[in-house]
Amino acid sequence: MALFNRGGQTGRERRAMQDHLRELDDMRRSNLSDLGQMTVEMAAEGRFDRTRLSAQAAEVVKIDREADLIARGLEEGLTLQELDDLARGGDGAGPR
Repeated sequence: MALFNRGGQTGRERRAMQDHLRELDDMRRSNLSDLGQMTVEMAAEGRFDRTRLSAQAAEVVKIDREADLIARGLEEGLTLQELDDLARGGDGAGPR
């Protein structure tokens, strides 16, 4: 199990990651709701502003990527520094 092999993640870091993941989940729900509402309103008007829709969808993707990274950190027992390195592409892979 990766959680026990890493050994570097503290309880405080784990709680911080869990709290942040919950915040990201709330943000994702809110942004998806906004995107849906925007789409419905545009459909009712009979025209779509692709730039606005793309910008809102990009926000959801950004949140999803960050949430994936945090979930990976929790799953693998990574420290906050290791997560920061991954986010910056320190392992060459960058955020998933």
